[in-house]
Amino acid sequence: MTECTLCAGNARAESELPPRERVRMTENWRVIAHRSALPGWMLVVPRRHVESLADLTELEAAELGTLLRAGTRTLVDAVGADRSYVMQFSEGIRHLHFSLVPRMADLPADRRGAKVGAYNAQDTPLGEEERDQIALSLQSRWP
Repeated sequence: MTECTLCAGNARAESELPPRERVRMTENWRVIAHRSALPGWMLVVPRRHVESLADLTELEAAELGTLLRAGTRTLVDAVGADRSYVMQFSEGIRHLHFSLVPRMADLPADRRGAKVGAYNAQDTPLGEEERDQIALSLQSRWP
C-alpha cells in the first residue's frame, strides 16, 4: 500500500509543520492551505486515517461542523469571500478530506460551482511561500 500523504503530515509534530500544513489543528482535525491556484482554498483533514464520512466518531463529526463554520468565517475575514463551497470526494487521496473553498463575489462564471476545481486541474498552484503567507493570514483571523 502506498503511504497516505495526509497521514504522513498528521504524524509530524505541529512544531515541525510549515504554516501551510497547520492553519488550524485540533485533537481530531488538521486544516491545510491547499496546493491550489485559488488563494484561501483549505483542506479539512481528520488526524487519523479514515476513508469515509460514515467512519467518523461522534466527536469527530461534531467537531467537523464547528471547523467548517469557523473556516467559512475565516475565509470571509481573511480573503473577502462572499461565501464558501464545501466539497468532499476523497478520490485522489483515499483519506477523507473536505475542501473548504472561498467563493469570491467576482469568481468567473466558468469557475463557479463544481467548475471551481479548474483552479486545481488547469492552473499553476500557488508556491509554498505564498501558501505559508495565506496560512498565517488565515490563522490570525480564525475565530
